[in-house]
This record gives sequence, structure tokens and C-alpha cells, in this order.
Amino acid sequence: MAFDASPSWSGFNYQGKVALYYALRLINGEPNGKDLSNYSLMLEATEDFEILCDGIALSYHQVKAYNTSTYSKYSNALLGITLALYNHPNAFGRIHTWMQINPKPGFVDLRSSIQHDLDHVLSEYREKTPKDGSTILEKAASTAEKIPKQAAILRAAFPGYTADLLYDLLESIRTGQNNTLSRLDSHQYEDNNRFCDLDAINDKIKAEISTALQKRGIVITDGNLEKTFQVFLGIIDQHVIYRHKNKEGDSIPLSFSEIVDALEVDHEDIGREYLACKFKAQFAQLIDQYIRDPEDYEEPEEDAYCNLKEAKKRLLSLSPQDLWAHYRSFSPQTYLQHDCNTENAFGTNMEGIRHVLLKILHTINFERASHNASNNQLIYRTTTLPYQYYLPTTITHVARPTQIEKQIKENLNMSEVLFEVENLIYSGSEPHSFSPTAITHTEAPAAVDADPRSKREEVLKRITLVPISTAKDALSQ
Repeated sequence: MAFDASPSWSGFNYQGKVALYYALRLINGEPNGKDLSNYSLMLEATEDFEILCDGIALSYHQVKAYNTSTYSKYSNALLGITLALYNHPNAFGRIHTWMQINPKPGFVDLRSSIQHDLDHVLSEYREKTPKDGSTILEKAASTAEKIPKQAAILRAAFPGYTADLLYDLLESIRTGQNNTLSRLDSHQYEDNNRFCDLDAINDKIKAEISTALQKRGIVITDGNLEKTFQVFLGIIDQHVIYRHKNKEGDSIPLSFSEIVDALEVDHEDIGREYLACKFKAQFAQLIDQYIRDPEDYEEPEEDAYCNLKEAKKRLLSLSPQDLWAHYRSFSPQTYLQHDCNTENAFGTNMEGIRHVLLKILHTINFERASHNASNNQLIYRTTTLPYQYYLPTTITHVARPTQIEKQIKENLNMSEVLFEVENLIYSGSEPHSFSPTAITHTEAPAAVDADPRSKREEVLKRITLVPISTAKDALSQ
């Protein structure tokens, strides 16, 4: 890959779901019982995902969840997959998006738009006399570190190539001397659309699961359909996390056989693993909903730093169980360690995630974030002494600050967090400080000659509910 997209991947976000959908559709296209052990799904190798047969790529796939149909937003991804197809003449390529890609103004389709992009790069080099190293092709052939995105994509695809060699191969693609562009297109779904939005992909996956279960004679209920859906997302996610942790090792594909085997398992109902997978799926979907809402989010320029996308990388790289533990830390106002997981599920505040936590993660400088994975805690810290620590939360302004204070005091799980963090970021408009309930130490009975004065209770430091805007200012330096 020209650029490592792995930190932004999860089995529960759009990319992972598209990969799962595509694999299931291929499986359903084969006769029931066919040996599919030689087929596999490879994530994050040459492109976002690819389909292999006996280790050889049959297809390459780019997946983009941009809130725009403008061609320029996708042009670099299209260049990257075009170059991959040039290097693999027997494979085809597809780009999957949740909004339809429009061709460039004045052009009729993606193919002619890509040809125009290539022509621009070629004419720049051709017309530059003398060659002074300033063109895209020359920068791609150089050893310079900071180069434009197009040049970096070219260099990654063809390391060691001279500018002249790059010119010749791009010209052969542009003019159709080889069939590279004829093998590339946007993916067309079964509804004839060349896009699939963030909500529809879930329905499409479940439709493929239903087809697969029906072919195997398995009774389909809403319950087992939902459980199988979550299990499949978990399989993809587990594989993605493994890939993240083993970037230096060999790329290991996910066998179609493993996906087929999961269809025939009677999956656990509301156990901890199911709850965690269900939660991570909803959490990832809430991020996608936030990003596609123009009132909340404006797509940044290419390569621009985005607080929310950095937070997304960090949080979605966690296992479902670890993400659930982090959510408990983000919710000091809610007790979420019931023995009955149904109660934990009911206690989950999706509105608090969507309208408070994600707004905090988007608004506040994520470079000030400190992640303690072992304690399941992500907090912000000021840069000047004495340091102040801020915990992003899911606390809404629906309740009065005094009611929120009471909820926090009654949540015994949060005592450790309250000792360490003095500021809880919430969606209220005014700060509210309070002292958590004092902790009384249990001691042995007093000796006969002991001091008769009552023992002093050890009081926790003060906690402040801080509005998002106030926290942003404090952490902006």
C-alpha cells in the first residue's frame, strides 16, 4: 500500500463491513458444500482488501467512506489501485464508496477521469525544460522525504523507477496500450447502485447471512441473524487487530473456510463477548453517523490532522472487550458492571456517545490525549505545571449538575478515576465543582488509652464538571 491505512481499520467500521459483505457474497455464489479452503480474504496488504485464490490475488478493493461525491476526493485512491492493477495484470479492481463518485467535470466516467489525471502528470513532466526535479514524476523518482501524495503513491508502487520509466508506464495506462483501466470500476451492488451508504451495508450483510443460513438448512430468526452478524464482525475485527499487532510479520489472510464454519455455530446469546461485539458495532456506527452529519463534521483536507479520526484510530484498534472497558471509564455517572449483561446493555447511553463523547473527541486537540491502555483510560493533560487532567465523558446536560454529581458519587466503580482526574468534560454550559463522598476507613476498636477524639475522614479532592468549550481552551496550548 502507498499509505498504511491499518490504524483506521476495524471489523466494525465501513471498511471491515464491506470486506465481510463481499466475501459472503462470493461464498453464496458457490454451491453449498464446495471446498473453499483455497480462497481467502486479505486485509490491508496491497489495497484495503483483496480476494486470493491459492495465494494469488483475484481482485483488489479500495473502500472510502467520504461524505462527498466529488471526484477529486477519490483521485489518489483511484491512482493507487490503478497502479496495483498494472502490477497484477490478471486481477480486477473495485472501489467501494458510500456516496456515488461523480466523474470529473466535462468527463463521462471514472475511466476518462483517471486518464485526464494521468495526462496532467505526464504533460507536466513532458513540458518541463530543463528538468529541475519539481515535477511529480521527478519527485517520485527522487529520495526526498516530503513529496506530494501522487508522487508518494507512485514511489511506493514502483520503487527505484526513474522518471522516464514512470512516464512510459503511465503513458501505456493512459492510452490503453495495456488493459489496466478496463479492469477498474466502482463496485455495482445487487440493487444496481454503485454506492452503499453506512446504514444499508448492515442490511446487505444480513441479507447475505440469511442466504447462507438458508442454503445450509438452518432456521433463521431475528435472534440468530443478529448474533451471527455480530460474530462475523468480531471475526473480521479480531483479524484486523492481529494484523495491527504484527505489521512486521508475514501478512496472513482470513480463510473463507473460517467464515463458513462460523455460520454453523450456535452463538452465545447475551454473554460478555456478544455484548462487547454488539457495543463495538454500535460505537463504530455512531462515529460514522457523526462524520456524515454536515452540521457536526466537515471533511478535512487530504492529510490534514483530524482530532476525531485520530481518536477513532486509537479506540477502534481496541478489542471489543477493551473498548467496552474504556466506555465504562468514559461514563463515571453510570454503573456498568452488573452481573447480568442485559442490565449493562440497558445502561449504555448511545445518545451520550453520539452527542457528547464524539463531540469532545472531535473538538479537543487529540495531541493532548494520553492513553493508558492497561487502565482502560484515555484522558487529556495540559502542557504546563501544575498539570490538569481532563476525562472525556458521555455526560449530557439533561440532568441538573447536582443530579450528575449524585450519580457519580453513587457509582462505586469510579472511585479510582475520581482520585486521578479532577476535570470531567460534559455537555453542560456551566462548570460545577463538588467533593466526592468521603471515604471512611474501617479500623480496629480503639485501645483503652487511645485518643478519644474521632478519627478524621480522608476527603477526596474536588471534581469539576467542565463544559466542552472551557476544556478546549484549557487544552489548546
